[in-house]
Amino acid sequence: MTEEIGAGRRHVAIFANPAQGQALPALAVIEELVRRGYRVTYATSSEVAARLSLSEATGGRWDVVGFLDDSAAPISLARGYFAGDLPDHVVYESTAVEVARAAAGTRDGPPADDFVDTAFGEFLTRFGLAFLLEKPGLYRVVPGRAVAY
Repeated sequence: MTEEIGAGRRHVAIFANPAQGQALPALAVIEELVRRGYRVTYATSSEVAARLSLSEATGGRWDVVGFLDDSAAPISLARGYFAGDLPDHVVYESTAVEVARAAAGTRDGPPADDFVDTAFGEFLTRFGLAFLLEKPGLYRVVPGRAVAY
């Protein structure tokens, strides 16, 4: 993980495995979160992480890590990876639910009122998505649902 990226900014971890056919337009969401001032780590499949790294798609603005598909113990890898840098918010889609919940497991406290504000809610709606709060700091991506923000 790159230490220089966003030191001191709120950290969002996104867990999505496109190898499993999920519909989260992750790169657009990541770029919007970065634009809004968040530090983002995208946990995905090893193949997608390698392609993003080789293509320099992150532009040094966010981190990508690939461990959702090539390990017998992705939960342990997630806990280890985020051990010294727990995310403030965890966003996941259905193929990564267990790993995301484990990464967010030690996070407690009230949710940030400004994470999914009206403007970000409208951005997500353009993609037919909503982020539903599951517990403080843990959001599930729900495609095709309208949610009042």
